[in-house]
Amino acid sequence: MKLSEISALAMTLDEGDRADLAALILDSLDGADPNDSDEDSLTEARRRGEELRSGAVKGIPEKEFMAEFRALRVK
Repeated sequence: MKLSEISALAMTLDEGDRADLAALILDSLDGADPNDSDEDSLTEARRRGEELRSGAVKGIPEKEFMAEFRALRVK
């Protein structure tokens, strides 16, 4: 199966399943922190979500995030 086929299928998943898939893939990469537990990740996600809800930090549009992400991958 080609990457384009896999990514097209992945984009049909709901947001929660896409997040789970992304986490699974990231965890499989070299350099993933073996000491990072799922609980640590969940705690961090909750903390960041609260920062967004409270206005302590401001989110950016998905297109802007993806552009920055792609630029970092090129470096």
